[in-house]
Amino acid sequence: MINETLKTFVLFVGMYYLFMFETSFLPFFTFFSVSILLVFLINVLEAPGGRMGLFAAFFLGLMMDLYSAHWIGIMAVGFLFLSLLLKLILSRYVRMESVGWLPKI
Repeated sequence: MINETLKTFVLFVGMYYLFMFETSFLPFFTFFSVSILLVFLINVLEAPGGRMGLFAAFFLGLMMDLYSAHWIGIMAVGFLFLSLLLKLILSRYVRMESVGWLPKI
C-alpha cells in the first residue's frame, strides 16, 4: 500500500515538473508534446490490469486544461479516452513478450 502510494506521488510530482518545464521552455514546439509521450510510455510500460496510466492521463489532461483557454475537462477526458483506447489495443492485439527486459511500472 505504501509502495503504491509513494510511486503514485513521485509520478505525479515528476509529471507536474515535466509539464511546467514543457509549458515554460517549449511553448513553440506545438508538433511535439512531452505529456502525450509520457502518457503513452506509462501505459505501455505498466501491467495490463494497472490503473496508473489512467490516473496519469487524467492528471496531465487536467494540467493542460488549467493552462489553456478551452473548457476545463476537455483535455482530461481526451487523454483518458486515449489511455483507455491504448490499453484496449495493447490488451487485445499486442503481445510484448519480446520486450520483457523493459521495466514494468
